[in-house]
Amino acid sequence: EVVDDATFLRRVYLDLVGRIPTTAETREFFSDTRSEKRARLTEQLINSGGHARHFATVWRRIWVPQADTQEFARLTNDFEAWAAVHIRDNVPYDKMVEELLLVARSRTTRSADPQTSLNPIGFQAASLFRAENLAANTTRAFLGLNLDCAQCHDHPFSRWTRDQFWETAAFFVAPQTRAAGEMAFLEVMIPETEKRLRPKLLSNEVPVFPAALESDTGRKLLAKWIVARDNPYFARNAVNRLWAQFYGRGLGEPLDDLSDDNAASLPELHQLLAGAFINSGYDLKYLTRALVLTRAYQLGTISNGPTPPPEIRLFERMPVRGLTGEQLYDSLAVAAGLPIVRKDLLSGREGDRREQFATQLHIERAVDAERSIVQALTLMNGALTQELTSAEKSPVLAAASESPFLSTQEKLELLFFSALSRNPTTDEMQLLYEYIKSGGEERSERAGLADVFWVLLNSSEFNTNH
Repeated sequence: EVVDDATFLRRVYLDLVGRIPTTAETREFFSDTRSEKRARLTEQLINSGGHARHFATVWRRIWVPQADTQEFARLTNDFEAWAAVHIRDNVPYDKMVEELLLVARSRTTRSADPQTSLNPIGFQAASLFRAENLAANTTRAFLGLNLDCAQCHDHPFSRWTRDQFWETAAFFVAPQTRAAGEMAFLEVMIPETEKRLRPKLLSNEVPVFPAALESDTGRKLLAKWIVARDNPYFARNAVNRLWAQFYGRGLGEPLDDLSDDNAASLPELHQLLAGAFINSGYDLKYLTRALVLTRAYQLGTISNGPTPPPEIRLFERMPVRGLTGEQLYDSLAVAAGLPIVRKDLLSGREGDRREQFATQLHIERAVDAERSIVQALTLMNGALTQELTSAEKSPVLAAASESPFLSTQEKLELLFFSALSRNPTTDEMQLLYEYIKSGGEERSERAGLADVFWVLLNSSEFNTNH
């Protein structure tokens, strides 16, 4: 069944801007009695700064997953700042990919205008500027093709060969000559062999090289083929990645294997969405809007009828998905009533704290997320949770504890609205009302409210998108 307004509101905020809604945003949405209010909210969020910042992280994880490791963590901030500006300005997806592949290594100096100094060199830096790494990461990120296994031997389960891997890598090498006066060419030698290969596309198309080769000629020719409208993988890969972001699972799984040997679960739908994305001019906001406003996106997480047969079980309900570290950090702050601050405006200490929290609570796939013991203890007993469940540090708890005009029931409702974007059920109200009135272990209503807020922030309902 289609979810109620409270569930949709929380889901779409977490998916589109990376945090739960504030109490004011929740009440405003609930009070809106006009038709199509879900479509209006979706449009508002897609065009917000929060969406640009959240999806800068989403796409950075797809394009530069290495930045989640300590070795390459330094690449995160500059790359996400570049991505956020491009997403905010709705730069076409194909133009973004071309820029990732063609940005010059020398373009690393800062200018007076922060926006002109932003560049996505982090994609190439994460590959150590090595041709073989760039070949593997480029085909994975932009085509959904896993060529890694073919680097050392022919792929055992698909048609990709070792020669095809190194022919792709050859697009990333610098032009060379063997003798004076000889025309420059691109070529790689397969390690531990005497075999030399020149660039060749993963299709029957033959690239046309100019008479004079420049340092980026190979990358330009490869990028041109990658983003071409008739490339069988480019648009399908982008659609699949975005579908997986909103629905937990891709139309094709695994996400980096869209080869002909691995058919999509719903090939007609996959191709339809890819065609629409191409015709939109590779408009990411258009594609996002289309996916979020479907009935499929608005389904509940529980099936009310008998389990359908496997052939129609896909996407018959919305899977429960774990929150990323960034979503959790920002949602904890919102629940406690703290101001929503742009990531790039955080002080050094607060920015580092958010980054450390996100790293510790990192998950690979939201739909498969399981909290480790360390992560669970961090949420239960970590310094951040302790601060936010203290009336001295949490504006929401302070308001609930110190407002003489609120009844105990209204105070409890305030905590639920802040953390879960809904009112408590009858059973929850009865159980927690009695606990608050008893004052918990400290025998004070203030302590009882803090205990209840701690329970809400550590609940599976708060820690998941559902």
